[in-house]
Amino acid sequence: MNQIILTSDQYHELAKQLIYSMSKQHRIVAINDLKHIKYRLTAPIFVALEFESDKVIASFDDIEAFAYADTEYEALAQLCEEIVQIYEDLREDRDNLGAMPSKWLSYLEEIIECR
Repeated sequence: MNQIILTSDQYHELAKQLIYSMSKQHRIVAINDLKHIKYRLTAPIFVALEFESDKVIASFDDIEAFAYADTEYEALAQLCEEIVQIYEDLREDRDNLGAMPSKWLSYLEEIIECR
C-alpha cells in the first residue's frame, strides 16, 4: 500500500525550513588567515560554528581544536590562536608525539608556513 504523507511541494518547503533552522544554529566557514604575524595558511581550512543561546563555539575537528566566545568574530580569533598554539606545541615536542598528535602535526605542516 502506497500512502503519500507530504506532497512534493510540502516536502520541499519542509526541507527549506529545516535547512534554514539548522543554519541559524550551525554553520561551516572557511578561514584563509590565522591572523598571526609569524604564520600563514597555504590553503583555507573549514571550521564549524555552533550558535548557542549566549555563546558561539568555533571548532576545527581535524585537530580537535575549539574556542568559544560571545561573538562569531571573537570565537574565530580565539580558534586561530588555539591552532597556532597547538602547532607550536606539537613542533616543540615532535620527538615525543603519539600517533594522533603526529598526524595533526603532519597536517598542520602541510597547511601552515612561516612568514
